[in-house]
Amino acid sequence: MVLVDNLGDQIDDLRPKKFKRPSCLWQFIKNAFLILFFSAIVFVAINLPAYIIIGKFKFAPNLFLFGEEYRANLNSASATGAYKPTQHYPDNSLFIPKIGVSAPVSYDIPTGEIMDKLTEGVVHLKGSAHVGQGGNIFITGHSSNYWWEEGGYNTVFALLPELEAGDEIYLTDAGKLKKYKITVKKEVSKKEVDNYLTSDGEQLTLMTCVPVGTNLKRLLVVATPD
Repeated sequence: MVLVDNLGDQIDDLRPKKFKRPSCLWQFIKNAFLILFFSAIVFVAINLPAYIIIGKFKFAPNLFLFGEEYRANLNSASATGAYKPTQHYPDNSLFIPKIGVSAPVSYDIPTGEIMDKLTEGVVHLKGSAHVGQGGNIFITGHSSNYWWEEGGYNTVFALLPELEAGDEIYLTDAGKLKKYKITVKKEVSKKEVDNYLTSDGEQLTLMTCVPVGTNLKRLLVVATPD
């Protein structure tokens, strides 16, 4: 009887143990982590050009500054109030020396055509003011876009968040050049943008999507004539 009992104990030890399945909560957490991980990889891959520009600016901001001669010419033209287009300083263009932006401006573009025109530079919203008209000049551009999309301006405003009060912006418009200095920088929701389309006096408002690579909010950079 003792032998049989001992044998029974040994047989129990030899039986395969039952596999314990992970709980539903643990499986959910694991799947959620994998989804987030691969989504992050895709997000970075899509917006890589913009993040490379941002990274370079963080480490070497001076590389983005326009040359002194360039800025001197712009200041001279701004002081006279007149602007003569050349191959270096084209008319109907936006210049932001601190972040190295030099982009053509498509003026008077209706809302429904803005996305198409953004491939050609930055876009002036139809109905907003022009230089010298005393109102709000409203211009928008991409902070990031699909890198495979055509056009060389998919990241033209990637460094817009780096601007600060006092930084200079130059705008050429139908033969005129105006120098502006930044006074306000703020983030607003998409629904709030309409509240910033007009102004009592002349100002320049630049807009882009933030955080870079998302469509969550809008960054507004407001500048007044210098």
